[in-house]
Amino acid sequence: MAASFTRRHWLQGLAAVGSCTVAPALRAADDVGNAIRIGRVLPYGVPAFASMARQRAQGADACMAHTNASGGIAGQRIVVLDRDDGYDTARAARETQSLLSQDGVFALLGAFGTPTVPAVIEVAERMGAPLVGASSIANDARQPPRRWIFPVRVSAIEEAAATVRHQMTLGAQRFMVLTSREAYGPSGAAAYTSALHRAGRKFGELAFEASDDAKRVAAQLLQARPEVIFISVLPKPFAGVLRAYRGGGGAARIFGLSVIRAEDLRAELGPLAVGIGLSQPVPAPTSPTSALAGEYRAHLARLDPAAQPSFHGLEGYLEARVLVEGLRRAGPRATREQLVRALESFRPLELGGLLVRYGAGDRTGSNFSELVMLGSGRSIVR
Repeated sequence: MAASFTRRHWLQGLAAVGSCTVAPALRAADDVGNAIRIGRVLPYGVPAFASMARQRAQGADACMAHTNASGGIAGQRIVVLDRDDGYDTARAARETQSLLSQDGVFALLGAFGTPTVPAVIEVAERMGAPLVGASSIANDARQPPRRWIFPVRVSAIEEAAATVRHQMTLGAQRFMVLTSREAYGPSGAAAYTSALHRAGRKFGELAFEASDDAKRVAAQLLQARPEVIFISVLPKPFAGVLRAYRGGGGAARIFGLSVIRAEDLRAELGPLAVGIGLSQPVPAPTSPTSALAGEYRAHLARLDPAAQPSFHGLEGYLEARVLVEGLRRAGPRATREQLVRALESFRPLELGGLLVRYGAGDRTGSNFSELVMLGSGRSIVR
């Protein structure tokens, strides 16, 4: 599956680069077709994350295709090589190593996943390759600052903190952190508990496994009587818990991190998804007032007229915009060191109304966080 996805998802209109083994790319232009090779490792073949991975990749590809159609980087086209990491730490390391040592990619783009991002970071640092976009609920990409790593989205800790502050302004006093024990659940719970500790608030914690009795978990929530529940959960097992909780009269407000896709919540919860709040690291992709969202929609429509804008797609687009601007500032046939220095010159960079900041020892990226509420159908209430 990984190989077929790789072949299908090279940017439209680009000639395929030969599959022969080459030395690691130290300069942006390689010797085959004067192209800049960019590597990307995402969990394309894992059902729980495949849609998210494809949305992010498609958003980035929309940016790259527009860049190529506009003359590329000083006449050099960008080619993206994709690999499936299987949401597995060891496999992510192998695929990243292969992209850099065998496929000769110049830089890496858009890694995400709690178990896989640390592996991609380790290989990128060891081989001296820039990675733009490193998204996980853990803060591995920012602390400590790493020379070759450039996270773009707001950190999950700050994302959670913004939601906690929002609820405090509404006078909420009783908080619960509800988490799945699988996948990103514990890391997301840690972001919320950190934010609540920093705010000096008391709270309860409840963790459950997908195999647990949903009614028992709901009964514990009902007994705790929270006003606000912060969730870091897998949507499918959470659906049973929420149905039992609402059925028992539970009325707490519910908020989650952006790692949870709105589409997945709607698919699993149906009408119960209405009113759930999700923090987001980018503006609403359908926003009529965001210049960044407008650019994304226009470029996405040119890439694939049938594609639907999404938050994760816009996040992938933003990461690609950051990389493209870094490549432009680095100049033609730049070295990796020159790309790092170019990215560190963003103090800050304004992209369609959103600011991205880096510097020597500074890997802030974006601080943007916005809370949205799920409405009926596919609507989003800001």
